[in-house]
Amino acid sequence: MEKILPSSKLYSHPGRLLEDHLIGVAKLSELFCQDKLLPNQSELKKITKIIALCHDLGKATSFFQDYLNADDKDKERLKNQQETHHSLFSAVCAYFLVKDQLEKNKRDVGYYPFFAFEAVKRHHGNLRDVTDEVIFDDKDEKLLTCQLESISEAKFSVLARRLFEAGLPAVLTKIVISQWIGNISRELRSYKKTFRKNDGTAYNYLWLNLIYSILIDADKSDVVLKDPSFFLRKPDIIPADLVDIFKLKKTFDDSPINILRESAYKEALDQEINLDKKLYSINLPTGLGKTLLSLSFAMKLRGCVQRNTGGKSIPRIIYALPFLSIIEQNADVIKTIFETCGIKPYSDILLRHHHLSEIFYKKGENKEFETDSAKILIEGWNSEIIATTFIQLFYSVISNRNKTLRKFHRCNGAIIILDEIQAIPIKYWLLINKMFRVLTDSFNAYIVFVTATEPLIIEKKEMVSLVESTKYFQKMDRVIINPMLQEDMALEDLFRFMEIQKDKRYLFIFNTINSAKQFYGLITQKYEDTTFLSTHVVPKERLQRIVDIKKGKYKIVVTTQLVEAGVDIDFDVVVRDIAPLDSINQASGRCNRNGQRKGTVYVVSLKDEMGRKYSSYVYDPVLLHITKNILKNHTEIREQQFLELINQYYRETKEKKSQTVSRQILEAILKLRYDSTDKDKISISDFRLIEENYSKKDVFVESDKEAGSVWKKYMNLNRTKDLFERKRGFDAMKADFYKYVISVPERTKNIPPEAGFLCHVDSNNLPEYYDSVTGFITRDDRSIVIW
Repeated sequence: MEKILPSSKLYSHPGRLLEDHLIGVAKLSELFCQDKLLPNQSELKKITKIIALCHDLGKATSFFQDYLNADDKDKERLKNQQETHHSLFSAVCAYFLVKDQLEKNKRDVGYYPFFAFEAVKRHHGNLRDVTDEVIFDDKDEKLLTCQLESISEAKFSVLARRLFEAGLPAVLTKIVISQWIGNISRELRSYKKTFRKNDGTAYNYLWLNLIYSILIDADKSDVVLKDPSFFLRKPDIIPADLVDIFKLKKTFDDSPINILRESAYKEALDQEINLDKKLYSINLPTGLGKTLLSLSFAMKLRGCVQRNTGGKSIPRIIYALPFLSIIEQNADVIKTIFETCGIKPYSDILLRHHHLSEIFYKKGENKEFETDSAKILIEGWNSEIIATTFIQLFYSVISNRNKTLRKFHRCNGAIIILDEIQAIPIKYWLLINKMFRVLTDSFNAYIVFVTATEPLIIEKKEMVSLVESTKYFQKMDRVIINPMLQEDMALEDLFRFMEIQKDKRYLFIFNTINSAKQFYGLITQKYEDTTFLSTHVVPKERLQRIVDIKKGKYKIVVTTQLVEAGVDIDFDVVVRDIAPLDSINQASGRCNRNGQRKGTVYVVSLKDEMGRKYSSYVYDPVLLHITKNILKNHTEIREQQFLELINQYYRETKEKKSQTVSRQILEAILKLRYDSTDKDKISISDFRLIEENYSKKDVFVESDKEAGSVWKKYMNLNRTKDLFERKRGFDAMKADFYKYVISVPERTKNIPPEAGFLCHVDSNNLPEYYDSVTGFITRDDRSIVIW
């Protein structure tokens, strides 16, 4: 008969005993630590378990218990009282319990007690500047003493015994905690001088992120799902030779391009893997099958790690890309691979995660999770293969925010594929270099850089090149680039210059939405069978147009840069407004991808009515200058020359472009300055992977009947008084909602009426604000850009 354990009658959440929650979080923390296999693995397990078991101890106060039991009216009042807050009280307990445990085991205490303190103190918020966090004054001491005195001795005694039996290294008493409250100010002050000096390490930063990440993921997961079995993995369902099996089941012709694809595939997969090598490079021309190759290599590497560790570590694969359109494209490719091999890619096998992701999670044939549970599983990256954005990945490593750092622990020991890595802003090269070095050297991650234009983020000699890129570029003869930069062109000049031939398809890529719209207006006066792409077209329609373009539906496509990196479309002729050379190279990748004919790429320099170049609205002048100096020496450039020219471009870029921003963020990382009230100091929270050139407004557009139904549902939801119910309802419809949301310049004269947190264009006013082809109608905005 199962033993009935005594209850403290203290609660963490309505209907959930405090001890059950703390022990539940501890069990999940242990589970999340299992496959990390770090050099200090034993410390990680002990510290995260202690943190988990005491992270909500402050909820034992009568103040918090009264808050839980109050009616809605009193609840709001009690919630804002300092005495109700529990994190600081819990953080003090975590500090001393971790310190005592390390000292008892005669281990180096280091920063671990403070990291435990900080992780617990901020587990309901965002991390801050640690030099502010070491301040503990008389007011804080009085508050914690008051909270301690309010705790029922009898109830706390039961709680303490339960936690000790669950693994807490001591039986807590109110007397001991009182001593800790009296001593914590002195303890924290000892860290102050250290933090003010610039002598920290990125390792310390990532270690604090790691224990913080494990705590907040375990905490949120236990509150919603409770059952640890939902987080158990079944990695063996994916064979290491998955892609090979797929290739055997598919038929590929023996065209020259497919022969090259197969050659590159075999070269990469035939390489012996040295697990001490953590950085890999796949540098191949566009269209040579980098998606299949990188996934297959990752699967092989995963199998090697599994065998080498006796199955203790089976890395997740994180496939990161810069843009939504190619995430969906690549995820669809991976899904097809699984299905062709007879494996159903449920959410615990293949997961898509970006801001438009559907809140849907299914594990096996019969287990589909409700919205709240699905959201927890998705945002915690609970899957074997995660297809996600650079935004999601990099902000899980470089951030102060609770929501983004939550999944950081999934990066530890993972195989991270960085596809189209050239999309990383040059000013962050040094930062990414340093952070990923620590991630690989100390946290067992493997990084695979995938690109047709290999930027010098990591020196080539420091990576394992999986293919000899030079021989593949030398065999390419699909495209000729014709630079036409002798003088700037107006849009009308370009229109007159282009002679559209009946047997060819054309892609025009512009630097601003406005120039793209104007040219589209010109081209449609003379030609039919055209379409338009920009971020001012609602996502639902935009993605459908890309699908139609792939099918060859349109002869002429006018677009902004959104199609450049990785979108699998193919044209006979590409016209590109001047851009940095790596962007031009990417644009060339949309031309004659399969080598079935001879493709032509024209590079032109377009100017607006004021004589200003459109490129100047978008790109760094230094990068444009380097590009023009390289191109001016050529009347035409054959594809075999691309590699040599792009390498020259990156060498010059590295010499001339400053890494000041990287150094400033790195300084903040070394000082653990996550966020700062001092606006003169750069903090980690200042990291922005995408810089906005202008303020934007989100706009919901009722572009079709479905949009009208979604908006009606949203407005009905807004009438729900319960905030949590409203949030839960919105999460359930979020994917459908954002199919119709675009971002427009705040300064445009025709901003639609506001409705809640965004603007709204209803179906009756659609012609005033939205064109069915070119999207949102802007006024007085020459420089609208997209990236």
